[in-house]
Amino acid sequence: MSSPGTDGERTERAPSHPDFGRLIRDESTDTVICHVCARAFRSLGAHVRAHDMTASEYRQEFGLLRSRALSARSLSDEQSRTRLAAYRASETVRSRLAEGRAMARSGELARRRWDITTTRSEPDELRSMRRENLRTGRRTQLRTADERMAAALRAGGFTGIEQALRILYVDRHTGIEETGRILHIGKGRVRRLLVEHGIAVRPVGENSATGRRSRSQLNDRAAAERVGAHDIATWLRERAAEGVGLRELSTLTGRSVPWVVARIGARSSLVEPSDKGGNAGPPPLPVS
Repeated sequence: MSSPGTDGERTERAPSHPDFGRLIRDESTDTVICHVCARAFRSLGAHVRAHDMTASEYRQEFGLLRSRALSARSLSDEQSRTRLAAYRASETVRSRLAEGRAMARSGELARRRWDITTTRSEPDELRSMRRENLRTGRRTQLRTADERMAAALRAGGFTGIEQALRILYVDRHTGIEETGRILHIGKGRVRRLLVEHGIAVRPVGENSATGRRSRSQLNDRAAAERVGAHDIATWLRERAAEGVGLRELSTLTGRSVPWVVARIGARSSLVEPSDKGGNAGPPPLPVS
């Protein structure tokens, strides 16, 4: 068995031809595979001349990125270290590259690259990379969501998602939004899981005491998070006792004036009687 070639020296034939639009590496021998002859090399830059192509023409012919290094990982790392050492050691090299570095920092290089990519067709490798990154991102998001839901099921004492849905949505009449909050999943996924487990989804607009209570709790939590309070009713009563008007409280919480009044409760609870006879009545809450 022959060893990997360097700068055009051929080695053993690869077991299968590489796919178009991506550079195939053999990690076991630290080599890259030629698309034309399916042989393995440490570097394809010099080898492709045997096929009457330059490295740039090779990349274009086989749908690779224009910036794709046609070399094994170890050789690329070695070349990167050599170039970095030369850059650090030579003032001439640094001054020659200073303009490019300034363009990179200002974003001019990115703009020029965008102008080029919008006027030229994209390499197949770039499209493949984008599709794979998208698939990877979706798999990661789904795995993370599953882990959050599993933790919520354990925290709630549920044995599985179907049991949780039947207890929360069917038995307790919890709304879809509140069910999703408890299980740490979105409303769309709650609906899909309900259908998947044969649980009828209540028609939109169908009200229940539990549903109304659930929406009220969600509104209270949202208002509390908006003003940074732990208990929105207590926070409202304290602000009202300080003289803050109903309209201002409404603006601060992002809710209506009647909603604020309902959370504050009886006005008499804000003021203690001034004497034993309780003759002093509570002052009216300011509206503005």
